[in-house]
Order: sequence, then C-alpha cells, then structure tokens
Amino acid sequence: MFDFLKKNDKVAVKKKALTNTLGIDLGTLNTVVAKPSGDKFDLYKIPSVVAVKKEDSSYVLAVGEEAKSMLGRTPEDIVAVRPLRKGVIESIAQAEALLVYAMDKGSGENTESIDRIVIGIPGDASEVEKRAVEEIGRKAGASYVLVISEGLSAAIGTGLPIAEAAGTMVLDIGAGSSDIVVISLGGITDIETIRNGGDDIDKNIVEKVKDIYSVEIGIHEAENAKIKVGMVHSSAEVENITTNAIGKSMETNKPKKVEIDSKLVADAAEPIVKKLIEALSLVLERMSPELISGVYNKTVVVGGTSQLKGIKERIYEEVGIPVEISDDPMTVVAKGAAIVAAEPRALEPEVRLKAMK
Repeated sequence: MFDFLKKNDKVAVKKKALTNTLGIDLGTLNTVVAKPSGDKFDLYKIPSVVAVKKEDSSYVLAVGEEAKSMLGRTPEDIVAVRPLRKGVIESIAQAEALLVYAMDKGSGENTESIDRIVIGIPGDASEVEKRAVEEIGRKAGASYVLVISEGLSAAIGTGLPIAEAAGTMVLDIGAGSSDIVVISLGGITDIETIRNGGDDIDKNIVEKVKDIYSVEIGIHEAENAKIKVGMVHSSAEVENITTNAIGKSMETNKPKKVEIDSKLVADAAEPIVKKLIEALSLVLERMSPELISGVYNKTVVVGGTSQLKGIKERIYEEVGIPVEISDDPMTVVAKGAAIVAAEPRALEPEVRLKAMK
C-alpha cells in the first residue's frame, strides 16, 4: 500500500499508521472517499450535489445521489446545486453538508470520530481556498485536516515513484479543473492548472447539439453521450460510433431524439484539449533537462476525461511525451489522499529523502 515510500524493501515511515482515517477527492462532479482497509481501499463515489431550500440556501434537504436526481427537476421552492464550481467552493454551508455526508459514508459502522482526513484540491488553489477547505473539514467532525494538491495525491495513488530524483508527471483532467504536476524527491517542482475539464466538454456538447439539430438536451444527456462515444481528435484509429439522446425541439417544444457521434464529442472537447496541450507545453518549457527523461518514462493521466479515446495519442503527437492512462482514473486522488492520511509523516522532507536510501 505504501510502495511510493519504499526502496530496497525498506519502509521509510516507521510510525504506526492511523486506522480511522479517510482520503477525500472533493470534486466538482463527484466526491470520492477512500478508506484504507489492509492493502486495499473501501471506495465511495458521491455526486457533488446538494438540494437546498430556495429561500434559505443553507437549509440542506438532500445530498449525493438523491440530490443529483433533482437537478433540473425540482419544484419552485427547492434548488439542487453543486457546492463546487471549477474546483472552487461556492457555498461553505453546502460544501460542509457534502463533506459530512462523505465522511459518514466513509466511516461506515465506525461511530468513532475521524482521526484525520486528507483532501485533494486543485493545485492552484489560493491560501484562502485551502483554509476554507480545512475549516469545512474540521466543522464536519475531523480531528485533523490536511489539504494537498490533487496531482500529488494522484501520483501517490497510482504508485508512481515520487521519492526518486528522476522526476514523474501527472495530468489530472477532472470535471471542473485540470492539473499538470511535476514531482521529484517527493515534492512538487512545477504545477500548471487550468480551470477547465469534463464539465466544459458537456456544455459544449449541449451547444453543438443545439446548433446542429435545433434541439436542447440536458447536461446529463450530454455527459452520458460523452461517456458512451467520447473521443478526441488524434491520428489514432478510433471508430466513429453513435448514441441517442432525447431533448426538446426548439422549434416545436416537443421531445425529439437526436444522434450524437464520436466526432461531435471530439469537436466539443477540442477547445479543452487545446488548453490542456498549451498548459503542458508551458510545463515542458520550464522543465530542467535533469527531469525530462524521468517525465518521459513516467507520466500518467488520471481523471474522468482521461477515458476519452485518443487522448493518449493526441498528447504524444503534440508534445512528444508518451503517457499511460491510469487503470482507475476516477479514484486515484482519493486513494493517494488516504495513504497520506494513514501515514501522518509521509510528506515530511526527511521521510521523503529517507525513502531514497
């Protein structure tokens, strides 16, 4: 479980791991909770949606799946909202309700207080944003709260050798934001964040369907289409497949079925892919020659958008870096956070350096 801290089978961290700990990926679209369980994790994925009273947004009525089912379907006195937008907390009260719910899920039948939680947030989060997340975690009932970069957490969760000096890189393409993080000697040497991700692709799909078919589809229909047939433009031989979506005709206001193909999704994703490539190019421009070989051999892409077909080939075509797509791109941030939560000294400089010996 703690392979990122090992070399020659010697464990650098000798302090006993805490048992009642959680790692949390507080995401724009989904919040993922990981609880260490031996050499594995108990995982819980919760939609980052909260339903509140319209006249009092701090009065929470539902959280998670129940609240998500209300999006776009609520009566006049109820509003279903996402507490985070592009990785930034928009409502402290709603985010606290989401985190309390997530911690309850992760705790399971264990009614004891949580010793420690570690929360992954976008790498360019301000100190004000970090303090807000820490405060929410404490209000939610955690004894100790630590926030770390989603990219670093993802690197730990994927098992990358972050303690080595050679260098590794993670591209975390989330729903609301995307992080490009370079890591060496267990710490971040460079980071670039764009506040764009899968949510923007979904919105672009909605707009393209409207332009092409004069039909307005819901954001859930767009997301489902992206998952089913999604790809990005690349030289990879990817079959152009189709799926159907039901929307409202803008001409008749009647339900109408439309066909969405992979090419439409690729067109919708293109502006976001271009921004990601631009950010990656900036990181490579700043990167030292000493790190480039390590990054060339050890770069991983995580996050829901990493599952779009052709993304691996497109990145290589544009910047010449071969990348691997994580086997579990949606959960690695939470897993990495859980590892740090269970080993309180995992990120201290002296421990990272001992891991090299």
